[in-house]
Amino acid sequence: MKNIERWLKNGLIDENLAQILCADLKKEAERKQKLTMQVVLYTIGVILLGTGVITFVAGNDWLLKLLKSVPVLQILILFICAAASLLGGWKLGYETKKFPRLGNALIFLSTLLIGACYIQIGQTYNWSTNTAEILLLWFLSIFPLAFLFKSKSINWLSIILFVTAFPYFYYEWRYDTAEVWTIFMPFSLFGILYTFANIPAIKEKFNEFSMSYKLVAILPLFFTLLILIFSVESSYNMVNSHYIIVPIAITVFSFINYYFEKNHDYLIKLETAFVVLTMFLLETMLLLPAVNEIAIIITAHLFIIFIIAMGLYRGYKYENVSLINLSNFFLLIYILSVYCRYGWSFMDKTLFFLIGGIGLVSLGIFLEKDKNKRLKTTKEEQE
Repeated sequence: MKNIERWLKNGLIDENLAQILCADLKKEAERKQKLTMQVVLYTIGVILLGTGVITFVAGNDWLLKLLKSVPVLQILILFICAAASLLGGWKLGYETKKFPRLGNALIFLSTLLIGACYIQIGQTYNWSTNTAEILLLWFLSIFPLAFLFKSKSINWLSIILFVTAFPYFYYEWRYDTAEVWTIFMPFSLFGILYTFANIPAIKEKFNEFSMSYKLVAILPLFFTLLILIFSVESSYNMVNSHYIIVPIAITVFSFINYYFEKNHDYLIKLETAFVVLTMFLLETMLLLPAVNEIAIIITAHLFIIFIIAMGLYRGYKYENVSLINLSNFFLLIYILSVYCRYGWSFMDKTLFFLIGGIGLVSLGIFLEKDKNKRLKTTKEEQE
């Protein structure tokens, strides 16, 4: 509406066209509101349906006695429900296309029922229900569906399953030292997810999926680097094939992605170099019997600054406001962490609070002016 008023004021459109555009925008807003309500209703509805199926199988005494006499029937009922939900969702959303949102909701329900099938198999055959194997099987079963149906909800569920299964594998196999959780796990998760997100086919055909992998990859790495700024062990020294193979494989696949990338622009080169350097830092800390604490702290600072700079660069280049806000959030956390870490110890407390307050207000004013300037430039270019 504000753009239309500005266009009308500048004489770019007449009053009649402005009224038509306003009416069209109003209809579009109402349509989006209705679609949002439909999605909410369908989502809550299918979750209740799934819960009802599971409680029906597990909560009826007469059925439970029958199923216990033939344990495979319980698994078969869940499997049939999952298959029926998947088939029904495909029919409604993609074959007839009469109810696309209900179809997507039913497909998502099928992914939850698939997980229930694996959990039930574990309970029936005394297979632990809290293992990486079940999570991995669940992940492998639904992961292709996210790409087949281009479903954001299934994609996020698959990410959650992978991020949960990967560290649990090391816990289950008793590779659960402190170094695994503080160093190896976040660095490895970053490398795997970011490398997968940079596969040319993923970026080209599933760009939204690619960005979700990168977002999930950056978060643990950023906060792990913050930890390294304040706490570095003199030696991590985990010479084990399980820990060395992963960063080497990530490095190799990063170069393969770069080789098959059609457009070797500046951003692609920087991202590839960053992933490789991150894996090199991980291997250095794992292989060397002793690490230089100052060198690691300086490197962690540089990596954090690079993450923030790249986020701002990508956000402004592709006009992604969410990415700009996230990068500014990272910048704020980083500045506050460093300032509190060093300022509290070496400054007068009154001066500490005054300088901190003035600095944050100044930074906020600068970021707001910069954001408004860039958005104004973008609008002028569009006009």
